[in-house]
Amino acid sequence: MLSRRMVLSLLASASGVAASGIALAKKKNHHNGSALLGDKIKQNGKHKIHKAGKVDVSADVRNGKVIGLTATDPGKGNLPVRKVKSRQKLAEASPGLVQAGMQLAQATIVYYYGYWFDDGVDDWYYWFPADVVIVDETWVEYTA
Repeated sequence: MLSRRMVLSLLASASGVAASGIALAKKKNHHNGSALLGDKIKQNGKHKIHKAGKVDVSADVRNGKVIGLTATDPGKGNLPVRKVKSRQKLAEASPGLVQAGMQLAQATIVYYYGYWFDDGVDDWYYWFPADVVIVDETWVEYTA
């Protein structure tokens, strides 16, 4: 026979497991970093390109190439930013429209390069074409 204490313990455990599953589902926000940066790509320095919630996002530009991205939270400081690459075009073409296009009948493989950070609530991605970033072995494959 189940006691009231046992039933309450089971309910508390089940709600804890359910809540942790909800916390793992983060929204992925994809942005066209090249469009956000615009003509600032021609000016060396650190340029603010976006505000992701309360996080200020800045691109470091040197000699026409994005060499890094910083995400600064007013309460947490600098957030870790990682580099990812993808064969899919995930950046927004226009606000609200996310493209997950395929490259058809191309002999060469086209990659898009993104900087990614997690603000504790959502994932934020800023995508750039290969010609405006320094491509090396430090970029890892993006997985959805």
